[in-house]
Amino acid sequence: MNRHFIYSFIAIFILISIPAAADSSDIHQNAGTRAMTFLKIGVGAEAMGMGESQVAATDDLYASYWNPAGLTKLQKPQLALMHNEWFAGINHEFVGFALPIESVGTIGVSSSFLSFGELQGRDREGNETSIFRPYDLALILSYARSFGSALAFGTNAKFLREQIADESGTGIAFDFGALYTFQEMPLAIGFNAQHLGPRVQFIEEAFGLPVTFRLGVAYKLWNDAFMLTTDIIRPSDNHIAAAVGAEYTIGNILHLRTGYKYQLGGNDLGAISGLAGGFGLTLLRFQLDYALVPFGVLGLTHRFSLVANF
Repeated sequence: MNRHFIYSFIAIFILISIPAAADSSDIHQNAGTRAMTFLKIGVGAEAMGMGESQVAATDDLYASYWNPAGLTKLQKPQLALMHNEWFAGINHEFVGFALPIESVGTIGVSSSFLSFGELQGRDREGNETSIFRPYDLALILSYARSFGSALAFGTNAKFLREQIADESGTGIAFDFGALYTFQEMPLAIGFNAQHLGPRVQFIEEAFGLPVTFRLGVAYKLWNDAFMLTTDIIRPSDNHIAAAVGAEYTIGNILHLRTGYKYQLGGNDLGAISGLAGGFGLTLLRFQLDYALVPFGVLGLTHRFSLVANF
């Protein structure tokens, strides 16, 4: 791929994002107007520990979220599990399996589930009714394929469901990702268009999906022991954000990570809410990861994830 084309693509993406940044205010005009907002919650402790700057670095099954083109990095069948201890008793779970098939590509299936626990129902007068358990669910089918040793593309098809008491909404969405890995230098560039699809009907009104565009680069140093990443994130319902991350690997076993994500309109929960950190351990066919992500006054959140190769 021509380098001038790549650099021009990056410049165009940044330029079209400048108006959103320049016109930013404390509350984005589209805030709270999207359906299925659980789709914006990232998966995998590795990515979250690096400030969500992962679109050009992702290389395991969690790539189905950050950039499905990264699924082409899998060499063996892989299973991934994640548990997210979020705030206010909310739990977020992810499970997935991917299978690389020679000359065909990589096929994956996964599921993301957000549970709000038990809530007390009330009528219009404030009287207690029955207990209900709201949840959000995404069932995901992924496919990725390489074209040569440098270029890869990937896509997701997602079935979505949101349940609140007796009301529910369903929809479909698609992701489209691309990844280019330079052969003459330890540099990769990635792009992902997330949550594209029709409006979702909920009760009497239809809402758009939280469409998000991600563009990022990853650069490795010291024989791949140290990696730096940076992403530009443009959601349709919030201000443009910039994320940076770093990972240092010791002896191919211990992985130390940190990162920071900043919205140009200001982090809603304070500057420290964009900070993240974590670590991982690679043991034989398994990788265990942990990430700590502060949410300001809402407290700390903890992500635990596992990747198993077969």
